[in-house]
Amino acid sequence: MNGPQEEARQAVRRAGQQLTEDAAALMAASGEAAEIGLDTRAEELRRAVLVAWCAGVAPEDIAHDAGVEVGVIDDWVGLGDTHRGS
Repeated sequence: MNGPQEEARQAVRRAGQQLTEDAAALMAASGEAAEIGLDTRAEELRRAVLVAWCAGVAPEDIAHDAGVEVGVIDDWVGLGDTHRGS
């Protein structure tokens, strides 16, 4: 059985994949529809990132799963230029 950290990481990977898969189709849509769709997918990824961080997953692992830079994770979880444990 998967623990909470692994389940959170899987959710981040799914949200990142969904954003990537939908991006091309959304960009082909009208301006407003594309913006709303991309914003929705990005928000789903951001929420998954927050859940993973709260579950204790390392920012580096979350960034890898999400396909973004660690700095993006730090910004999304409100760490800015600081890191956990500092």
